[in-house]
Amino acid sequence: MAGLVILATTTLHAQQNPGQDAPANGGSSAVAANQWFARIGYSPARVVATREFQSGENGARAVTVEIGRQTDGTRDWHRVYNYPSYGVGFYAGRFDRERELGRPVGAYGFFSWPFPVSERAQVTADLRLGLSWNWHPYDADSNPTNTALGSAAAYHADGGVSFRYLATNRASLYAGVDVAHWSNGAAKQPNLGLAIVGPQIGVRYNFAPQPAHARAPRENLAPFVPAWEFIIGAAGSSKSAVAAAGASPEGIDRRCDFGAANVTAALQRHFYRFGKIAAGADLTYDGATGARIDTIDARQVESRAPVDRRFGFGVYGGYEHVIARLSVLAQFGYTAWRGVDDPEVPRFYQRFGARFHLSERLWGTFAVRSVKLRRANFMELGAGYRVRW
Repeated sequence: MAGLVILATTTLHAQQNPGQDAPANGGSSAVAANQWFARIGYSPARVVATREFQSGENGARAVTVEIGRQTDGTRDWHRVYNYPSYGVGFYAGRFDRERELGRPVGAYGFFSWPFPVSERAQVTADLRLGLSWNWHPYDADSNPTNTALGSAAAYHADGGVSFRYLATNRASLYAGVDVAHWSNGAAKQPNLGLAIVGPQIGVRYNFAPQPAHARAPRENLAPFVPAWEFIIGAAGSSKSAVAAAGASPEGIDRRCDFGAANVTAALQRHFYRFGKIAAGADLTYDGATGARIDTIDARQVESRAPVDRRFGFGVYGGYEHVIARLSVLAQFGYTAWRGVDDPEVPRFYQRFGARFHLSERLWGTFAVRSVKLRRANFMELGAGYRVRW
């Protein structure tokens, strides 16, 4: 879902200048009649995992097929982002450890941000967000070594940097490096996560001749005005956690499902065209607080902390990178108070995700709350309200 938001929101104006259109030339070449293109990529990569698997090697391969649209300068945000492109894509992955990981496929939305270096050469930064499925999930009996993914479906986040050469007005060649990550956001345990890194090559074909766009002159860009923002929002999801156990835990499945939610409020400063800094606070409910399973008189007894002790209060700061109406955020917080002080649960937490503005005031979010920078705690699917001045 988050990936499709890229496609939907990039068709809107940039959030810092909503409602402004610009002349078609805007410092660019003539506008093509058809801005659609197809792109095919191949990446031989290496698996990066938190623990060793038992089958095969660390090799991985991925093929991507994308359909996209090239911006043409008819909107102000096109020129702000150096005439980017966006669209939807599909990928198929193959792993040397296929028995444990499976043959995943996925769909995503993408955004390509170019940085021209000459008339026919660009450096492009690519962001992809989407969903994947057809994994071989963890199973205590048939697949006990895949602790990276406990579910057959996972979200997909991908980032890459490539050198693009515009061979003709229809064809381009790409070469660069790509990093991809899969996780289910702790919706199903175990979930240590999986990542690959490696080179990527690709070919793009434009369905109609498209001109090469130079970087837009500064005088053709709408002026940026710094602003303050106050946001408030709520989010939540289900989460899977491993309950603590008393005596004789053998043979007990300690993975249980709980609910998690949070309310957040923050003051933000949009200090330059592409970036915001934030300071805020979270009130969080974690249904897994104090969860444990005991065997009493040959019976399995589940328990957890009382409702009023499942809450925690934290403060955080962070950065938000703006891409039209979509933004990517990284925030770091500390739980100042919580109902149960569990030494196994760190007080420091992180939030990584995306926020998209449905309007000038309303926004939605997809993020992952994590600890130790890599261990997902729960997903945050939610919405909020913004006041900007």
